[in-house]
Amino acid sequence: MAVAGGVVREFELGGVMRRQEYPITKVLNILAENNLLPAILFRTSRKQCDSDVEVVGSSRIGKVDPEQSAAIESMVEKFIARHNVDPEVITTHPHYNPLIKTAVGAHHAGQLLLWRLLLEELMSAGKLRMLVATSTVAAGVDFPARTVVITAHSKRGSDGFAVLTSSELQQMSGRAGRRGKDNVGICLITPGLFSDARVLSEVADRPPEPLRSAYFASPSTALNLLKHRTVTDLRFTVERSLAAFQDRERASELRSQADLYVRQSQDLTMSEGARKRLAKRSRQLLRDAEVLENSQLSLLEVLLEKLRRLGYLEGERLSEKGSWAAELCTSLVLELAEAISFGVFDDLSVDELVGLVASISGDEHRRYYNLSACPISKDLFKDLQQALDHLKLSEAQAPTVSGYSSQVVILPEAATTVVGWMRSETWLEFVGLLRLAGVAEGDVARLVSQTADHLNQIARLTLTHSEIARKAEQGRELLLRPPLAE
Repeated sequence: MAVAGGVVREFELGGVMRRQEYPITKVLNILAENNLLPAILFRTSRKQCDSDVEVVGSSRIGKVDPEQSAAIESMVEKFIARHNVDPEVITTHPHYNPLIKTAVGAHHAGQLLLWRLLLEELMSAGKLRMLVATSTVAAGVDFPARTVVITAHSKRGSDGFAVLTSSELQQMSGRAGRRGKDNVGICLITPGLFSDARVLSEVADRPPEPLRSAYFASPSTALNLLKHRTVTDLRFTVERSLAAFQDRERASELRSQADLYVRQSQDLTMSEGARKRLAKRSRQLLRDAEVLENSQLSLLEVLLEKLRRLGYLEGERLSEKGSWAAELCTSLVLELAEAISFGVFDDLSVDELVGLVASISGDEHRRYYNLSACPISKDLFKDLQQALDHLKLSEAQAPTVSGYSSQVVILPEAATTVVGWMRSETWLEFVGLLRLAGVAEGDVARLVSQTADHLNQIARLTLTHSEIARKAEQGRELLLRPPLAE
């Protein structure tokens, strides 16, 4: 399949139309024969990306000539010197040898940031033949290729698989074509069980998705704004936000539809039952419109009541507790503030503080290191859980509509992972344990980064919680070591 000018056209890839998944070796060979390299091959999962690199690396047809291999190796050496990286962090990577021998690399969030940066530089310099990537590379990295190959019409999200949106398909296909090198970019759709050209054709013809506000009434937003404003000022700001404007626009559409139903219900040629049904629909739409018009302010009021209940607000302004909590510019502001208020972080070692913060910094669906005993005692986790339960209790007492809900889960494996990195001499020592446990380097790097960010916020509380702030800063410095330092 090929996408050109918003139209999906069908053709025979390699002379055969097939339903099964196309192997990367076949795709690479066909693209090479038709002078369509370099290419970006989009896969739906990290596992597929890694598997593709391993398949190419073990295949005889995937090898490049010695001159090209030497050019890649030379650029890798320059990258290592420029970024002052321990060479073994790169050269011991499982994909290093396939990269040098085949000029093919896998780019996804499970990879260490340094490895992704290396691939991006190699691709931008024209040293790679193919980059196998998840759709994250479509929106996050600016390097085009001559050809883009899309292997599925859907992508995995937090709620399972969903059909690509118009914007996602545009982002992926838009990587095709290099300015100054190609007259046209080629986007190919490989046939397969999960790659339906009819679906992609329909998606390609859709208009872009409308712009929607990402604002929602969150504790971090409210506390940050209330540092210099009153509750009345905050209401004024929310009422004039893009989210509130869009709600009012939608409410106006509902009112127009309600008026149409009213006019239709006045048609005396209709049966009485039909007129009553139209009138009922009209009343429901008007109720929905009223709720929608006040939605953002209603959510804000629920949040403000929650903050008052927890002691962060007094009247129009922040309380003493709210003032220091507002310094925690993080999504975990209430979780961390309640833990501090409950004394959970008092009299802890640096390792214990870091471990507790790490335990609520991870993502529940990620896999973390769990082959060693957790260094944090169960009693400390129990104390932290009591602080989190206090937040959930306040939510249970709040009205039904809520703009924020604490979904934080304590993950002991996250604590084991981060403290394990703190206690390791080098990344190479630590990464051996990660690979043994089947844990992705990129996931650990993200967890460490998130933990360090939260510790950085705690370190701001030098005036109110000086000892906790000092230990948080020590922990942050121990975490941000090469190759995870910025």
